Amino acid sequence: MELLKYYSKALFFSILAFLGLFLLFRWALNAHGVQLLSWQVLSDENRIFQAQNITAPFHKLLRKPSTVILTTTVEKTSKPLYLYLPQVSGSFWAVYSNDHLIGSMGFRNDRTGHFWYKPFLLEVPANTESITIELSGIYELGLDIVPRLIEEKERFRFSVLNFLCDNFLNISMGLCVTLFLVLYLVSRSMPQNKRRSNRLFAISTLLAALWMLDLITLSSMYSVGGVLLLRKIFVTSAYFGFACLFTAVSLGFFEKLSRIDLAMIFLNLSAAIVLWFAPNNYMFKLTTSRFGLILLLNAFHIGYKIFHSYSKILFGFSFFFVLTVAFDAFILLFNVKLKLLSNFGVVSLFFGFSYNLVLEYREMMVQATVSHMRSLVDPLTGAYNRGILVETAFNEKDCFVYLDLNSFKQINDTYGHEVGDKILVLLVNTIRSKIKQNDIVVRMGGDEFLVIVRDCDPVSVKKLFDEALVEFQNSHELKPTFSYGIKRFEGSYQQTLRAVDTEMYRMKAEFKRS
Repeated sequence: MELLKYYSKALFFSILAFLGLFLLFRWALNAHGVQLLSWQVLSDENRIFQAQNITAPFHKLLRKPSTVILTTTVEKTSKPLYLYLPQVSGSFWAVYSNDHLIGSMGFRNDRTGHFWYKPFLLEVPANTESITIELSGIYELGLDIVPRLIEEKERFRFSVLNFLCDNFLNISMGLCVTLFLVLYLVSRSMPQNKRRSNRLFAISTLLAALWMLDLITLSSMYSVGGVLLLRKIFVTSAYFGFACLFTAVSLGFFEKLSRIDLAMIFLNLSAAIVLWFAPNNYMFKLTTSRFGLILLLNAFHIGYKIFHSYSKILFGFSFFFVLTVAFDAFILLFNVKLKLLSNFGVVSLFFGFSYNLVLEYREMMVQATVSHMRSLVDPLTGAYNRGILVETAFNEKDCFVYLDLNSFKQINDTYGHEVGDKILVLLVNTIRSKIKQNDIVVRMGGDEFLVIVRDCDPVSVKKLFDEALVEFQNSHELKPTFSYGIKRFEGSYQQTLRAVDTEMYRMKAEFKRS
């Protein structure tokens, strides 16, 4: 109950998004117009129908390629209308108005196209009295959703449905391929345990894109065998993808595969193998319909796994995916003629995992940045160490100041290293109080420091460090001092460093003589 309460907002928005998508499809499918329910069978070469008159919608599985010709009468009007075909299954169709061709899909010579998801809209001339449809199929044919004659103002519903079933499908495949590339490239810089799970997830996104190809409209696959081969590649990609997804989720979130995980992976791999051995298109279609139960189990299993991930955002996206897969499993199991929604769920799921990946990558980059900064900073004084010089760009307006504490060894030997450490910290703090925020203090080793003063002339820098020397000397009871040299940047930082080091030793020599 606590987890349900924790996920309540994510559950609410997931269900709301699913219902919104379902209602949008329902609105787009049910355009206002004349429903073409009654059709007369003019030609039926393989006796698919057992009557001369049939009612739409209808859908037939075919043991061999077949063609039917259907006609219906319509009320003659003086204005042009549009024939709205929300879903037609087959390999070729041609539509005639008063025996004149007004549109077709596929090639009449080979009739090996593949379409069942995309809607179509044809302009019907004025004074049309009859509409005739020639419909061919390799393993199925049907007017899966009732055709309608609609007016101009209803075309918007077709545009919405076409975007959902065609344009968004292409966008979804593009997103999956892009995510595959991003996941694969990002995984290369991740730790070993995360690398494997992210690469498996990357593979599952690519397989999802491959599965979506089964939803696109193809004018020709060149042969009946070509249809079977491509559909085996497309459909089995979904089951291989689920196997990769379960492995990725279990390793990524739980670091091991449970017995149920192994069983689900085995079930999906077995389903894919069984489908590959389907002897013909009819058996392949029949088997995929019966495997709808496996999709339902997949949806529940991925939902259960994500439920225990304790990520609200990921759960919200994933539960929407679960709802769409469960919905499609219902369609396949009971042969309900509605639009599949899994491709929307796939995009949602991958958005969820992308969000999780961004969080992981950001955390990894923060840790790497912190570790890198720690490697560049002296833990005692807070000054940078020498490594910062390699990563810093200099220009001719910068001044290098090299300084060294006077008699520091004597202080350490007499008063101890703890006092010496406090003086080093005091020196860095004194210098920082005098310089700008973008200037750099570097501990070169022991009691030697390099200060990079940006955009400043040597005269101003000398005045600044003379003040710092007085302040530093008066800030501690031992009256510590330092010697320093100043040099404007010239050539390279190594060359400038050697020059400024020489200047510093001149001052130190004068200090010793005095």
